[in-house]
Amino acid sequence: MIIKSHIRGGYRSAADYMKEQGQNEKTRLVELSDPSAKNLDQAFQNMWVIAGCTSCTKPLHHISINPMKGEHLTDKQVLAIVERCEEKYGYKMFHHQRVIVEHVKDGRQHFHVIWNRVSLVSGRAVWPGHHWLKSKEVCREMEKELGLQTPTPRQHSKLRGATGSGKPRQRPAATTGRHGEVKTPLMATPRRITSSRIRFTGGSRQTSAKPPATPKMPMQRIRTPSAENAKPSPAPSRPQAQAGGWPMEAVLDWKTWGKKDPRAFFRKWPELAS
Repeated sequence: MIIKSHIRGGYRSAADYMKEQGQNEKTRLVELSDPSAKNLDQAFQNMWVIAGCTSCTKPLHHISINPMKGEHLTDKQVLAIVERCEEKYGYKMFHHQRVIVEHVKDGRQHFHVIWNRVSLVSGRAVWPGHHWLKSKEVCREMEKELGLQTPTPRQHSKLRGATGSGKPRQRPAATTGRHGEVKTPLMATPRRITSSRIRFTGGSRQTSAKPPATPKMPMQRIRTPSAENAKPSPAPSRPQAQAGGWPMEAVLDWKTWGKKDPRAFFRKWPELAS
């Protein structure tokens, strides 16, 4: 069994396709879920009214159910397949308008199912996700449950050749030149794509790139000592006029605390500093 899935719009074209006899030997209406619709035209008209209240441009979900040659599906089996599809697609039962039509062409039957993706309950369009992959899952599951045939996979391009034709690709034969040398045909080499930048050697191409700015050296601040904040010159470590004789009181101050704090000592005895 094969199920083909498409998301589409166009209510009138969908209704005409369902009703049209065309090359079909038989066309039969299997189900209309809308009880107020008496035919396909009214069913699609009601779908258009519901979906027209939204911004959805492709509200119709159309699938075709194709059994294998020699197999015949009953309406009960078709409804079971359709309900399994609704479960996979995320359509809640009785929340979406649905139409099922049977076509018979060349002695083989196939069924067309169209849902309105806009929910009658929420008023929003439901997206079925990867509906083509989910359709394949439904095929494999229902084939086992209903005892249907599984289609054989097609031959891959590995067996058919890289060109897609029935014969594998053949390399052109080598030829001989005028002096007997062997000439091999030139084969087109694949273009090598690199990630390097393209260099423009000519033209007046303007670029927005700016030249690198030269780093600015930090300015050094030169401090000039003021008269008020100027530090006094260090005082001598020992008295210079000791040989000439100091007052006894100055000698005692020097021995007791002047050696530890000469600056304070000479502030007290400025006449002894030289």
